[in-house]
Amino acid sequence: MASSQTTPPKFTGKPATPEVASAKPARAAKPARSLSKSSLRQKILGFVTALILLSLMGSVVSLYRITEVNHSLDAINRVSVPLGKLFVQMQVDADVFRRELNRGLGYAHWSDPHWIARPVPRWIVDVLENEISRAEKLLEQDLPGSAEEDRQWRAWIKDISKDFVSLKEEATRLHSALDQKDMTTASQLYPHWTASLEDWTRKIQWGMNQYEKDLQDTFTLAQNRVGELRTGLEVILLVVISLSLLLLWLGERALRPLGELTVLAREITRRGLRKEDKSLLPNLSLSRNDEVTQLAREFHHMATSLLEREKTVDSQKKSLQEQNRLLREIGALNENILSSITSVLLVTDLEGRVTQCNPVAAEWLLGKGASPEEVIGSELLTLPKLRQIFPEFSQGFAQAMELSKIEPQSVEGKVYGGHIYPLINEGTQGAIVVLDDLTDDLDLQERLRRAENLAAVGRMSAQVAHEVRNPLHSIGLEAEMAAELASRLGHGVLKQSLQSILASVDRLEKITDNYLKLSRLSTGTQVRFDLGEVLESVLATYAPACESQGVRMNWSRGKGAVLDVFGDRDLFEQVLGNLLKNSLQALGDTRNPQIDVQLGNAESGRVWLRIQDNGHGILPEIKDKLFTPFVTTKAQGTGLGLSFIKKVLEDHGGSITCVEKADWGACFELILPPASDVLFKSPEGVAEIDEMKGELHV
Repeated sequence: MASSQTTPPKFTGKPATPEVASAKPARAAKPARSLSKSSLRQKILGFVTALILLSLMGSVVSLYRITEVNHSLDAINRVSVPLGKLFVQMQVDADVFRRELNRGLGYAHWSDPHWIARPVPRWIVDVLENEISRAEKLLEQDLPGSAEEDRQWRAWIKDISKDFVSLKEEATRLHSALDQKDMTTASQLYPHWTASLEDWTRKIQWGMNQYEKDLQDTFTLAQNRVGELRTGLEVILLVVISLSLLLLWLGERALRPLGELTVLAREITRRGLRKEDKSLLPNLSLSRNDEVTQLAREFHHMATSLLEREKTVDSQKKSLQEQNRLLREIGALNENILSSITSVLLVTDLEGRVTQCNPVAAEWLLGKGASPEEVIGSELLTLPKLRQIFPEFSQGFAQAMELSKIEPQSVEGKVYGGHIYPLINEGTQGAIVVLDDLTDDLDLQERLRRAENLAAVGRMSAQVAHEVRNPLHSIGLEAEMAAELASRLGHGVLKQSLQSILASVDRLEKITDNYLKLSRLSTGTQVRFDLGEVLESVLATYAPACESQGVRMNWSRGKGAVLDVFGDRDLFEQVLGNLLKNSLQALGDTRNPQIDVQLGNAESGRVWLRIQDNGHGILPEIKDKLFTPFVTTKAQGTGLGLSFIKKVLEDHGGSITCVEKADWGACFELILPPASDVLFKSPEGVAEIDEMKGELHV
């Protein structure tokens, strides 16, 4: 240190004097300055080298220790933790296995005459075999413990596997003996079997507890190694800090002129440049005119420039933040609007590519769970549903985009319609396609139209009943009396004419009755009854007609089916009678005529009845209007039978549909709610329940 404080001789730059003695010391001064600089540089280099060596040594030691710890932790994460979880699951499954064995083979059930021995459930055997196999595979890998512990664990799992196989075989023999009622053999096998089961269960319990202890010991060892590593690093860090402080002391002596500049830079770095910093910048008066002084001046200029630029950056930053805030608000509003629209909404460009859509459109086009990002970028012509709705897109999107309204089209059983709006921004840039599900609206319109028709039929029926029925009755009586008189007088032609009049009067009265049925279905009492019993009564009524036409009648009800419904029993007799009558009329000249009637329960508990014949079937042109009043193909038909049936079923909460079946004629399916559902909703049902409660109370 003394050499660093020695002031070297100054070189004046003057010519050397003739005296040799005075010139030699001047020449000898140059090596002294060189040694001084070399001494400081060597000390700094020595300290830096020592720091590097200590850091390198600390890094190597740390790397070695960290590698050991990582190896242990990797073995724990890769083998120990999964194995521990597997042992816990094995214990749980072993308890389930033991309970299933006791439930199926346990001695406590042997005395029960109704008990039947059951083999071990296959699913729990498969689960345990799979877990044992997984444990064997995991134990084959490197464990964090010693080699002796690895060998012991592998032997333990093999013992568990072997005992499990023996346990299954003993359980199989015990089940066979119990199944054959060989109680002697079963009594001999049971004690050893239960002892083996308990021993196997205890082994699994021991394995789980022991492995948990070993795992804790492994974690403790890893923690100890981490602690040792931390202690070593602290020692190395202390030495490095000491050397660094010594190096800083030497650097401070060599770089003292930069102290004021460093303080200023540190202050600006800590709190940043501010508007008032320009006036607070100190005027540095440095004694030397060297690189340090130049650096101070340049720093002063740099700070001033940065302060001016900071003002500009702050202004631009505030403007940018405001713009980003507005963009985020607009984006959130746009996303909220798209998510809130329940219609299918698509935005496209001029080429027909989707540029934006709402979640409803994405799920409608690609299925539930699809996101708008999956649709964006697709061409409309590649989307099958849209190609069905507007096939005119195949002529070019620009031409199809001029359409303002999308006519209703059927897609997958539903009807969709909507509008196309041009997307205009300094000229047409695309289109907005909006589609709505019109199925319910059209269905409601159809229901209203049918309701209006039925209301008109009701009003007409009342008028017909008052205006036509009484005169028809009088005409029938007079014609009948005239026919009897003509028969007594022997006027055959007159009698035949009068009988024709009577037949026409009967037909008109029949039409009048059908009108009244359709307009006023029932005034009877609604009760709970078995639909199968009603069918039997109707079949008995039509049995002579079936025999006369040679029609084979087959009917069946589902095994255990509950066919109780709630409603007007007389109306349902008319409904079933009308259906059977239609089937008999439809068979006509059919060879081997046959009618099948089936009853049963759906999964929901609703009652269904299916009636079908092998006649000529239903004409396609009237199939869609089959249940509309006055639609018929019969010369003498009124077209009110099926509409009457549909109205009765709908009033009772049911439905009727025409089902297409290959190689058969007409097939109708009736569906009705069970009586248990209706009893709690109708006043008559509530009264019936109250009456049943009263009977039970008595």
